[in-house]
Amino acid sequence: MSIYVKNGALHVTGSQDKLRAKGEEKPGFISDYTMLDIETTGLNPYRDHVTELGAVKVRNNEIVAEFSKLVVYPRSNKVPAFITKLNGITTELLLSEGVPVKEAMTEFRDFIGDDIIIGYNVNFDLNFLYDLTEKFHLPALNNDYVDVLRLARAYYPFQHNRLLDCIQRAGIAEEEQHHGLADSIDTKKVYDDFRDHFTDELLAEAQGKIKNVDLLEAELEAWELGFRNPISNKLITFADGIGMDNDEAALMVNNMGGQAQTIVTPETNYLIIDDDHFFSNNNEAWQKAQEYNKNGSKIKRLSESYFLNMLDEWARS
Repeated sequence: MSIYVKNGALHVTGSQDKLRAKGEEKPGFISDYTMLDIETTGLNPYRDHVTELGAVKVRNNEIVAEFSKLVVYPRSNKVPAFITKLNGITTELLLSEGVPVKEAMTEFRDFIGDDIIIGYNVNFDLNFLYDLTEKFHLPALNNDYVDVLRLARAYYPFQHNRLLDCIQRAGIAEEEQHHGLADSIDTKKVYDDFRDHFTDELLAEAQGKIKNVDLLEAELEAWELGFRNPISNKLITFADGIGMDNDEAALMVNNMGGQAQTIVTPETNYLIIDDDHFFSNNNEAWQKAQEYNKNGSKIKRLSESYFLNMLDEWARS
């Protein structure tokens, strides 16, 4: 049994099937790839959805094909007002010009093919896209990828590194378009700019930021945990029946700066429940948590899949 991060991806004995089987991040400069960007209604792939798919296919550093489609769903296509303000995408626009999500995603998956994927903070996009390929039984999106944000952090240390910041610093544009195809093209320009100016030392630094760590060996140092550790200072209880070994899961939490509990208490932050019983109200631990919540506690119930993918996001950050 083991729980570890290898090449930036989380590995968990007994529960690996609960993790998105995405590819590995491989910082570097290549000449053939698909650069992509998507627009969504929010940040959470479990409750938000894709509104636009955009990409360019690159061969020998030149764009040879483009992809751009708005996406419409059989049921809700509501777009929050703040998203419309950001990119101009409205519910009405999706209903009038959107391609049915299954059709759009099938075409998009075919467009990507076996290419290495590149994007800006691309792991965000991959979560939404991976889930759609699973939903529609398309080839798994397990392509390896390059995150231009990783390169930006090495090139512009101790600075804000939004895509907007990078395109302004490189003189590419003054505004970010917040549309899939346009942002894909701008990200390619940022990537090309880095290609022209990166040193071997900067690339080695970016590559060295990919996490490799045994989460059961010892308590992690602050520099190993970073600023995106989702369980820092959290009190976490694992209900019986999860796929992970409970003792190993508890040791992992403690090594990552959280505190594992054997029972739910009023101070518990997260209660982790196995996927098959997540929606059951007969779980004794959840019943106890609900009693505490009625009296002012704020215990969140997380499925084991949600919890592990949250940790995988940290591993890939």
